[in-house]
Amino acid sequence: MGAERPCDATSAAVFIVGLVAGTVCIIVSKMLFEGTAIGITGEVESFQPPVFESFIMFFGMIFALPMYLGVEGFKRIQAIGSPEKKAALAKEPEVTFKMLMSLGVPAIFDLSSVLFLMAGLMNITASMWMLLRGGCIVFVALMKQFALKSPLSPQMWLGVVIITLAVCLVGLAPVVSGTAAGGGGDGSGMLMGIAMTLFGTFLQSLQYVYEEKVLSGDTPAPPWLLIGMEGMFGSILSLVVVYPIAGIVPGADHGSFENMQNTITKLQDNPELVKLSAIFCASVFVLNSFSVLVTFMLSSVWHAILDNFRPISIWATQLVIYQVTDGAHGEAWTRGSYLQLAGLAVMIAGTAIYNGTITVPGLPATDLLDKNSKASTPALSRSPLLTGNASPGSEFKGYHSPYAKRLELPISDGSEPLGRNEGEKGLRQKLMVKAAEAP
Repeated sequence: MGAERPCDATSAAVFIVGLVAGTVCIIVSKMLFEGTAIGITGEVESFQPPVFESFIMFFGMIFALPMYLGVEGFKRIQAIGSPEKKAALAKEPEVTFKMLMSLGVPAIFDLSSVLFLMAGLMNITASMWMLLRGGCIVFVALMKQFALKSPLSPQMWLGVVIITLAVCLVGLAPVVSGTAAGGGGDGSGMLMGIAMTLFGTFLQSLQYVYEEKVLSGDTPAPPWLLIGMEGMFGSILSLVVVYPIAGIVPGADHGSFENMQNTITKLQDNPELVKLSAIFCASVFVLNSFSVLVTFMLSSVWHAILDNFRPISIWATQLVIYQVTDGAHGEAWTRGSYLQLAGLAVMIAGTAIYNGTITVPGLPATDLLDKNSKASTPALSRSPLLTGNASPGSEFKGYHSPYAKRLELPISDGSEPLGRNEGEKGLRQKLMVKAAEAP
């Protein structure tokens, strides 16, 4: 189970595309919030609609449904005249109406978290926002300890404490810089952005815990179907529930939290905002699709590398954009950036200690990444419905999530646990021996 999968050319390409898509997704989202256009009053205003960006994100996820349907259709075409492939299709979990509807509750959690995360991104830099989201690991780990009764080891507790310290360092960066540092607001707006980001991260951790507690094992839907249905639920809820509420709740957008007519007017006035929205939507789709591929083609080691590289790639790109655009977009290097850099280093170190990659003298540790453990940080920062999906289908050419339970049966001589095929052979050997010994 802990065997490292080789990173061939295809896997490396998937990893790189996933990293680029994740970087583009966050940067373009931030650039949207930095745009301006003429609103309903005829004056130039900032473009900061968190509900609209949330809707675009979920709308981008819907495109996973055509991909799922296309793959399923292709598998059925391949099964024509092939009894083996027909039998394999018959063994796949049946997609039922109840299964699809059960995905509505996680979508509500996800929509709630995304709204707060987008509201936070309006007021803080993209790199800081990404680092603060590392707090998801802390929240999920604590919930696994106290809500799911899955105890943490002493070394894992130390990692949680260090990651919490890293989040605090990142949160203090704007205080040291003494400015909003490109966050798009004053000091109070920056603090509000940090608070909203952390609360959104907390809501996201509730979603993951709910999925693990209530739905894991009962919702064996294929990965792209999961993503597509979540996108559909999120899009519908954004339009029929969230937008009407946002128009009533008091706020800075002409008296409401978000004025839908004002958002449409700004999009009509500035075509660049429409282009950025389209790029954001496409990058969300690519990010989700390739995150699925990374989950099923690589081990949790590569997940950890991807998780650690995304804040670095986002920050480095933002610094370059700031220089290229003469400060119109991106992030400037300030005094607080040194503290944020320290927070990034502490975050990476804390994650490595939690995972057991770095051992601490006197504390027994298990290498969670080597074991592809569901307690590892990559598994904590992703939906259990995705990471625990053991039957992705033939579109992955036999790949399955490294976090999913696999059949491991020892052969009769008591050697190491084997993979599925060897384990089944070992079981047959044991049954044959018992049958021969029977009177």
